[in-house]
Amino acid sequence: MILFCVLIVIVALFSRLIALLIAVPYVNRLILPEKGQEIQDTSQSSALLRYLIIVTGICAVLVVVNVLPLMQALEIWVSIGACPIVFASALQKHNFEIAFLIATAPAVIYIGLKNLIFYPQIKIVIEESNQFFMSSLEKMFSPEMMESMYPTLQSIQNIMLYGNAAIWMISVVAGILFGALIYFRKNSHKWHFRDLKFPYYLQLGLVVGLVLFIIKFRIVSYNVLFIVGLFYLIQGFSVLYCYTEKIMVRNKFLGIVILVIPFFSHILLLVITFAGLLDNWLPIRKFAYHRGDKE
Repeated sequence: MILFCVLIVIVALFSRLIALLIAVPYVNRLILPEKGQEIQDTSQSSALLRYLIIVTGICAVLVVVNVLPLMQALEIWVSIGACPIVFASALQKHNFEIAFLIATAPAVIYIGLKNLIFYPQIKIVIEESNQFFMSSLEKMFSPEMMESMYPTLQSIQNIMLYGNAAIWMISVVAGILFGALIYFRKNSHKWHFRDLKFPYYLQLGLVVGLVLFIIKFRIVSYNVLFIVGLFYLIQGFSVLYCYTEKIMVRNKFLGIVILVIPFFSHILLLVITFAGLLDNWLPIRKFAYHRGDKE
């Protein structure tokens, strides 16, 4: 287990997303029973605790020897330590959608507190990075080209500055989702991506985001709305997958192309997110099934 935890932490130094693709299936196999296997509660708790202690120890060592700053070590600990364990534990008591939401809670709490306490420092770091990025582009492109690109670059800089919490959450949400899909593919757990539907109360997050916008907490509201929107984007892709599943049986490449195309258009992503939101209120999936199929 120690070597595997070291591997996960090393991968997390370069990509939290890829590290979660390893950590989520691994932790689930540690504390969830495989088909035909019984694991005692004490064994589950012991495995969970050992994993957490090892990851914590590795992160602490990296901080002590000045390989990582404390905040980066905390990010790694939360994303590959706390989130996979919370997900596996929640999956024993709840369905996938609720377990998924619970698993992202440590990351939401961490990034929220980080921005609440250290936002001035975060702002300075991001502004310095933006200045370095702009100076690099100025060396590569002519003044005329830079002038034409300036509005787009300014928008990107604003997103990086004011949406840093939501951007950070993308890799965590995606990592838990795809890590879970990898685990379910090789496990007897009966769940399919086409069945994904988040509970109605997730829409309270949209209400909170809109209220924060109205009372002028704009930066917080943007991040809340974006994070909640991520979940409905995933649900929207679940709806889209219902319609492409039969296509993929006949032509897998074409089905994959249909699922990938929206990532090249923010308008299509918004449409899919809206479809995911409507999916809780309208039976929009039933048109994907033929007579006699699941409805």
